[in-house]
Amino acid sequence: MKDIDIEIFLNELYMKGQINDSKSTNKIDKYLNITPDTGQFLGFLAQFTSAEKILEVGTSNGYSAAWLALWTDEAAQITTIENDPKKISAARENFLSTGLVDKIKIIEGDAPMILSKITESFDLVFVDMDRKLYLDILEDVIRLTRTKGIIVFDNAVSHKDEMTDVFNYFNGNPQFHTYLAPIGKGEFVALKKW
Repeated sequence: MKDIDIEIFLNELYMKGQINDSKSTNKIDKYLNITPDTGQFLGFLAQFTSAEKILEVGTSNGYSAAWLALWTDEAAQITTIENDPKKISAARENFLSTGLVDKIKIIEGDAPMILSKITESFDLVFVDMDRKLYLDILEDVIRLTRTKGIIVFDNAVSHKDEMTDVFNYFNGNPQFHTYLAPIGKGEFVALKKW
């Protein structure tokens, strides 16, 4: 990793995202980054659980993956999935500028299709993509999360109505402990017990 001021880098990256979103009239062109306190929360979860293998579904410009990479040990590896070539290009540029490119692997393509083909398991899975597809990927996300691993869904408060089916699935499942963290746009956390 390059010798950089992490706090300054993350602040600059967040501001770039805010500026981009304020200028974009089309939702698909927006980065819709997590909030800085959500980044700290994800980083804390990753560090507290000593996560070595992290999966992110929805890279955008790489802001959340950068938080995860900067809070984890050198040996940690982050795999992130994104379908938008422009966002992938922005994320790669951001990772290169910090030396994080070796720690973060971007897979380009349709998340449901890619997830169905992945066979390894992950310590932490962060889902921040089109919420209409959450139920479509749920089975694979659970399969890819190791026992005692954590799954985090973004926008659990800001788009609560769209998350109802996800809440119901996990809250009614004895395989998981759940917690709704009132951080940023709301983070729904599910701990896989077995």
